[in-house]
Amino acid sequence: MNVSSIQRYQIQQYNLEQRNLQEKREEDYRKLTERKNFEQMVAERVARNLRLDLDKGKNIDLEC
Repeated sequence: MNVSSIQRYQIQQYNLEQRNLQEKREEDYRKLTERKNFEQMVAERVARNLRLDLDKGKNIDLEC
């Protein structure tokens, strides 16, 4: 079975499109996990600040 140059080009374009879609999915997932991690970090800091009443600046967090 011979594959013409047009078919080869179409296969290359298809493979390129699939790779780009996969990279986009991976990038979107990475951004989502980074956002979740950031939000979790902020929530932990807020909880620690509330627990220690850090607006007074007198207490130390002994859990760190």
